[in-house]
Amino acid sequence: MKDYKRKTALQFYCVLLACVLTSGCDFLFDKAHGYRGPIVVTIETEDGSVPEFPFLIESVYTESCGHSSCGIDSGYRYFKTAYANKPITFPRDRVDLLQPNAYATILFKVTHPNYHYNVFTRGFGPTDADDPIHITFTVKPFAEQMNKVAGWAEQGKVMMQNAAPDSNEHFNGKMQLWQERFNLGKTIKRHITVIKTMYLPHFSKRMQQRVIEKYQPIFRAWYYGVPETDCWSMVKCRKQILKPREAEYEGL
Repeated sequence: MKDYKRKTALQFYCVLLACVLTSGCDFLFDKAHGYRGPIVVTIETEDGSVPEFPFLIESVYTESCGHSSCGIDSGYRYFKTAYANKPITFPRDRVDLLQPNAYATILFKVTHPNYHYNVFTRGFGPTDADDPIHITFTVKPFAEQMNKVAGWAEQGKVMMQNAAPDSNEHFNGKMQLWQERFNLGKTIKRHITVIKTMYLPHFSKRMQQRVIEKYQPIFRAWYYGVPETDCWSMVKCRKQILKPREAEYEGL
């Protein structure tokens, strides 16, 4: 019996030693045990301005596939509002990891009427509860994104002007002009939809009304500034590109 106990004890210590040497049993010593946070997030604007209304920040842990995220939402879902340059704290919470000491991929979705919607991805290892992680995200004005896409369309227009009418360069320029104008329209319409369906519902009726009063005329001007926003296919857009808009602006 004594030999059996000695043998069992020896096996246990051998397994424990193997865990220590290979880091395969880190969870035995990991104080975090699958928990992540607290995470302190600060939003900065690329143009240095401080908008009147707050940003909406949604956090979500995504399940990992291989070396990257699958994009499958799986916990750590919080909605926070924060003004520019004002830190906001996301709480410490447990995430469903295959290994408690693995890096957790957490997405932060940042939304604001005047800024381009963006999803920031960060990986977080285990930390103690009294050791918050500080991260900063920089957002770009939505007008800058529109100007970027409009610039690509303008490049196509210049290609057309500098090429013979029957040349491949002229045809390629025309295709680029149509495609990027179509993309610009989609970008504007998608932004309006995101603010209407994702941003506004998280605020009080009074705050919603303030946002609508300020951005309704701005969004309307953006919407009607690109006639092909309501196109659903490239073929249709080619016919509509020089025509007045047919679909009416639905508004916020």
